[in-house]
Amino acid sequence: MGIGHVTSEQRIISFDLDGVLAAPPLGWNPTLDRNVSLQPGAGGAARRGQRGGLLDWSLARTWYSLRYAGRPVRPGALDAVRAAARRYSVIVLTGRSERGRRQTQAWLDAQGFGEHLGELVMNDGARSSARHKEHALSQRNVALHIDDDAATAALLARCGIAVALLDWPRNRGLAFPDGVTRYADMRELAAVIAALENGAANAGG
Repeated sequence: MGIGHVTSEQRIISFDLDGVLAAPPLGWNPTLDRNVSLQPGAGGAARRGQRGGLLDWSLARTWYSLRYAGRPVRPGALDAVRAAARRYSVIVLTGRSERGRRQTQAWLDAQGFGEHLGELVMNDGARSSARHKEHALSQRNVALHIDDDAATAALLARCGIAVALLDWPRNRGLAFPDGVTRYADMRELAAVIAALENGAANAGG
């Protein structure tokens, strides 16, 4: 199952954020998880404590502001989101901590994404990034998820979700299950999504 099978109206297309919509610092993405062996429903133990209190307040106003400030948009990312939003409900699904919601939403709005999004889904800290995304999409009618993380792509494909994998050096040379389609960059993916939308419009006319 690849992106060519994305046809149903009002389904969801979900976009990862860092490495997909936003370029990582210095254009280098070293934190991608290469574990492509994850199986659906295997759970995920909590890795952080409960949110709230002075630590949470301090992180939200210092570390997350510094960490997410000034990141450029990946070329073609806004075009891809616009094209997806013409026929689908678009969400941003990120492994970023819920503590950084204010800064993340501000960045999305400032870069022109906000008006096209139905929802911003962030990690409350109970799961790893891949498990967080598995959980978030498990009860949604997903047509396609776009990500750059190898572990996430493999896991979601095993859940029956079509995945567009954005190419980075750290996600190359791995054996992915069926359902993962690799794209060179967001400009290529934007053109594919736009072509799907235009094809559906022509068929309807």
